[in-house]
Amino acid sequence: MSEPTKTEHGNAQIIRDDSGNPLYAVVPFDEYQKLLDADNRVTLPHEVVTLMVAKDLSPMAAWRKHRGLSQARLAEKLGVTQGAVAQAEKAGNRPHVETLRAWARALECEVAQLTE
Repeated sequence: MSEPTKTEHGNAQIIRDDSGNPLYAVVPFDEYQKLLDADNRVTLPHEVVTLMVAKDLSPMAAWRKHRGLSQARLAEKLGVTQGAVAQAEKAGNRPHVETLRAWARALECEVAQLTE
């Protein structure tokens, strides 16, 4: 491989090999920072989002359904009543952080994914 060549592409500079294949992209620092910030955003599986939108479920309820658990089964895993699970799943409810942590462990997801 010889010296890479540089070409401009929007605000990015693309560095290519002799065959024209991209090797690197050089971007302005502010755009790089935006990319880093984007990596820190909370993401949800498509199936969870679909449940939230199609069935108007809270993220907590959507994750439970996504994992194939009934309220009773999740309650059993959490050591609480089915009514406590139902209450926590209500839209607009703001469960305590320890509740969210327990749910995240039981549903194998991140706390932030239960609140977005």
